[in-house]
Amino acid sequence: MTAEIHLPTRLARWLQPQPWLHVRSSDKAVLKLGGRVIRLRFVDVPASFRVEHIDFLLHSVRAWEADEATHGIPVIASPLLSQTIRRSLAERNASYLDSKGHCHLVATGVLVHLDEPPAPLVKKRGKSGVGVHGVRALQVLLEQQEPISVSQLAQLSAVSLGQAHKLLEQLEQLGLVRAFGKGPAKRRVVRERTELLDWLEQQPSATRWEPSLDVALYARRPEELWSRMSTRLTQAGIPHALTGAAATSLYGVGPTHVPISLVRISPEIRLEQAAQELGAEITDRGANLALLHDTGKVGCWRTETKNGIQVAPAIRIYLDARSERRGDDIARQFREVVLGY
Repeated sequence: MTAEIHLPTRLARWLQPQPWLHVRSSDKAVLKLGGRVIRLRFVDVPASFRVEHIDFLLHSVRAWEADEATHGIPVIASPLLSQTIRRSLAERNASYLDSKGHCHLVATGVLVHLDEPPAPLVKKRGKSGVGVHGVRALQVLLEQQEPISVSQLAQLSAVSLGQAHKLLEQLEQLGLVRAFGKGPAKRRVVRERTELLDWLEQQPSATRWEPSLDVALYARRPEELWSRMSTRLTQAGIPHALTGAAATSLYGVGPTHVPISLVRISPEIRLEQAAQELGAEITDRGANLALLHDTGKVGCWRTETKNGIQVAPAIRIYLDARSERRGDDIARQFREVVLGY
């Protein structure tokens, strides 16, 4: 028997069609099976969702519903559901769906279960990894929600067509992206962002040591420091980006006190010149800013603005936070709350 599932676009991308399961994008979430139309009601939970939260969530969700026919069956949706969580949900006859393609739908007289097959294993070829330009392209790739072509990735990340093609081929061989179509119509889509980010942070070029310059710039509060820094560098025409633990604070998940804030400076600008434009004192003691040479423009490319302050892409903020002293906890929280995978 063939089933047909209609899902919002963001969720339809999570499921790979099967010979027995057709996936359609639609404003209404329904499962069609054997003449039945079963409504689905999705309950979003973060990737940080834990086993101990399940019973409370299910009690709350089931208390909201009057009946299955009117409100639909509740489906727990998350960017990532561990095997332990999936097993616990299934034991409680609860439905779920995650971005890795795990799907379990339970209704009266109906059970649909789908596990994505494991990605093919590929032997590692040394420790060459990817270069800094590849890291920049990977940061861009992780931001994309739609399937992407070689030319689109090259344009968005400012790398050559050859570099973009080589990177996507490598990721496809590793099972980190899925390809469909042929020739100019060929597109790739990230299979699971969690796995791709895990792989990226293992690349030496992603967390490489950068030449830096410690400086002191007067400010009464961290927010004043960051605002003054960003305003002066912008006025001087110097590409820059606040990153690391300091930048996580602008998302409301960082530390309350940051002794030294990391600022990535375009590799085309000498760090001493940036310090001069800031009106900052170069010092070994009492510094509150660390100016980093932004090799590969991994921080200055595709920056965002938070509270008037120029910040690095979220992936770069996470990677830089991990490299700071005692930064693992900050980075982990930022990944769970902001990145969500």
